[in-house]
Amino acid sequence: MIFFTFLLFWFGIQFGEIVEDSIAFFLVITVGILHGANDLLILSKKDFTGKNKFSKNLFIYLILIALCVFLFFLHPYLAIIIFIAISAFHFGEEHFSKKIKLNSLTNNIYYFIYGLVVFGMLFYNSKDQLKRIMVDLVGISIPLYIIKIGLLISILLFLIFNVYFFIKNSITLKVIIKEIFYLMFLFLVFKTTSLIFGFAIYFILWHSLPSILHQVLFLSGEVTKITILQFVKKALLFWAISALGILLLYYFTPDLKLFSSSLFAVLFAVTAPHMWVMSVMKSSE
Repeated sequence: MIFFTFLLFWFGIQFGEIVEDSIAFFLVITVGILHGANDLLILSKKDFTGKNKFSKNLFIYLILIALCVFLFFLHPYLAIIIFIAISAFHFGEEHFSKKIKLNSLTNNIYYFIYGLVVFGMLFYNSKDQLKRIMVDLVGISIPLYIIKIGLLISILLFLIFNVYFFIKNSITLKVIIKEIFYLMFLFLVFKTTSLIFGFAIYFILWHSLPSILHQVLFLSGEVTKITILQFVKKALLFWAISALGILLLYYFTPDLKLFSSSLFAVLFAVTAPHMWVMSVMKSSE
């Protein structure tokens, strides 16, 4: 993870925004969408659901997608805020669920705060690009002072929670130092790369790939070349539908001038149900 982040970090310094964003779009559309393409397979796993329960889970999954699509077209600005909030929690949950154990409420707040730090650093270092995407989507942007204040508060809360977890013996000092180093490193990465490329680096290397390995282990009981290939094969249909949806939304929605806006719309539609599936999976382990 660190090695390939350094590699992409170096790559971002060498090339311009157009090349960076092209690679970022490719990574998000392939690996990024792939990491959520086996949600229904996870819900159908016999270890924790019967036939009736799967039908219920499938209904909830489809309803969540429909609600996200409806909200995006009804109030896109609110959809963006919700997307940031649920993605922040989801990033933190995947990153820390195996590292800290206290109680569910405290853990969930910590997950959310960690994700806000990541988004805050990303937005702070890519203010102009964020403004372009926001204006394309909703006609207005997030004020800079809100980004600054949000980042400072989330960093402060992140440090306070780490001290609290350390006092409660729920996290080691080694893990705390390592995570602070990771965040400082990511801040540098975000500062020298475009918004889309910086997001892709975190989303792919720090979230999607670890999540895929976690899902492969849950579904197959082991992580090998064979089980990874099986995971990819089973995900291809849903991945193809999602990728096609991004392209169709971009070409048939003239109001969206940026491809990144179409990408956000599809990611928003699948993030909420995917986060719910991951929570169901983790609760059954």
